Amino acid sequence: MTDAIGPEPLGICLVANVAQETGCGEGGLEIRQGLRHFASGAKVWIAPPAWGDGGESVIVAGRHRGNSRRYTRIVIKSRFLVNFRVRAVYSPALVRALTEAEPGEEREFGARFLWPPEQAESWARSWNTPRL
Repeated sequence: MTDAIGPEPLGICLVANVAQETGCGEGGLEIRQGLRHFASGAKVWIAPPAWGDGGESVIVAGRHRGNSRRYTRIVIKSRFLVNFRVRAVYSPALVRALTEAEPGEEREFGARFLWPPEQAESWARSWNTPRL
């Protein structure tokens, strides 16, 4: 369904990029470019919080380092992400990857929806604030 303006967004989502350098290994002393599944700078879409750890670990969907055609969904530490922002979601494949459900379909486990706009803006501001 397209009109003169463009396709209708399926929802709102929090988006971030994978940090250029990440610490891994014992004590985080080994420096790596990006993550095992995502290259540094890769754009990932963050699902709403699924458990109460305060956002320390997040469910993300993005294009895998080895296969840029399909979205992959994994849990990563939010400290490996930078440049948080809010974006509209237009891809049904991305909605499936984030929620493991068809757009509009209810699920029994995990994220059942994309972000409410005000909550996404609040989390983006919070995560972009430098921490000690």
